Amino acid sequence: MNGKTDARIVKTMEKLKSSLLGLMKEHSIDSISVTCLCKAAGINRNTFYAHYREPVDLLMEIENELLGEMMQTLGKLESVEVGNIYSFVIPILETITKNSDICQIILSDHGNRHFINKIVEMLKGPTTKAWVEKGLTEQEADISYHYCVGGALSVIENWVKSGYETDAHTLGNMLGDLIESGQIRNIRRY
Repeated sequence: MNGKTDARIVKTMEKLKSSLLGLMKEHSIDSISVTCLCKAAGINRNTFYAHYREPVDLLMEIENELLGEMMQTLGKLESVEVGNIYSFVIPILETITKNSDICQIILSDHGNRHFINKIVEMLKGPTTKAWVEKGLTEQEADISYHYCVGGALSVIENWVKSGYETDAHTLGNMLGDLIESGQIRNIRRY
């Protein structure tokens, strides 16, 4: 009996997630009501409230699962040279590609901008540490990081919105080259 209950809960959660992402293709998370979400998922409000307070809680769960996958991917890379930006960029792009449906919605105009900030913070530590080891001060590394990430995020958002026209590896190499070459010039300049 417990296995059936667990299977039903899993199925309900998947329905809710799928319905929320479907609704977010045309609506911002703030404009999606519990009633609308429950109707789309074919469940009653009591079932929803047994797990969440509001639709944004469900979105945060979806985002945290994706972040967890990215962190797990990066965690496997600890043996890779710290200063190799490609070792961070390419796996993140591959994770985005693997979760393309979710990322297209989260990174769309209807998505949650706070999610992008979480990714930026997740990558900041290892990246700035590597740049400090290459000769930048912490302040220079911080400024460089935010400058590079701003450009990289713009490229990634455009890549996602265009339907992943370039494969993750090629785009990762291009971004890595741009970021690394900028840092080498920056280090030599100071």
